[in-house]
Amino acid sequence: MGGVRPYIRLWLASLYLFIMGTITLAFTVVELFLGVIYQSLLVTSDALHGFMDSAIAFISGFGLYYASRRGRAFPWEIYRVESLVTLLAVLAVLGFYTYILATSLELSHEPTPLWMTLLLLAGGAVTYIMYLWEKHNYKILRLEILKADAVHAKVDASLSIAAAGAVVVSNLSGLIVAETVAVVAIYLYVLYEFSKLAKDAAYGIVGALYRDASLQEKIREALAELGTPLDVKIRRAGSFLVVYSLVGVSPDMTMGRIHALRTRAIRAISKLHPLIVHVDIKIVPRRKEYKRVERERRA
Repeated sequence: MGGVRPYIRLWLASLYLFIMGTITLAFTVVELFLGVIYQSLLVTSDALHGFMDSAIAFISGFGLYYASRRGRAFPWEIYRVESLVTLLAVLAVLGFYTYILATSLELSHEPTPLWMTLLLLAGGAVTYIMYLWEKHNYKILRLEILKADAVHAKVDASLSIAAAGAVVVSNLSGLIVAETVAVVAIYLYVLYEFSKLAKDAAYGIVGALYRDASLQEKIREALAELGTPLDVKIRRAGSFLVVYSLVGVSPDMTMGRIHALRTRAIRAISKLHPLIVHVDIKIVPRRKEYKRVERERRA
């Protein structure tokens, strides 16, 4: 699918994330209901983790969907809102989870019913199937967001299996502390996820630089026909990328020629990476720019 247009790749990826989010949410609602009914903090914790995962999947899916539909007049700055909404949604789930944990965690309580290991294992199986599916989709669409989500799903499947093991231990040996350890482990992993997500969201909100030497080199090659690339920066806009460049052009080049080459360069750069949502190319006369750079160097 290497020849598929970036917009179609984004649309397909958004569809996959919507499906993943819906499956996760449906299973999580059942898990949360049973966890509350049977007063199992372990199952409830696993469900709250699932809520966070489904929220991230839906928000990322909407972001990719709107990226696939953008036009020239689309306000690309809105992608920063995606990072902010993601951060707020996960913070809300984390806050609720922390409250539940702080008010319900006990070292001595009734063990989770043994039959609920089937529920936890089923959740792990579903998550692992989603991991395999996303891994396959990443190979086709080559979008890093799918690769990251696939790795996340693999870890989640392992956590579900570990939680089921803790229920078995607590029932067969009477070591209720096994469930407590599993609950704390899930919570710590959620905190770890949140810290990474918060970091990425902050980068997206403030427009931090995106470091990719290979992509920068390809951008410079796309600008070579227009003139001499004097500066190329790639910044984050939410989960997406914005390219800023300064190009020195020949003073003898006509405005019509500059416009045609600039338009061609923008189209070429937009195709280099499916997450590039905006390309800004500023033009300066090459001779004048070289003089300015030389003065600055001497100063």
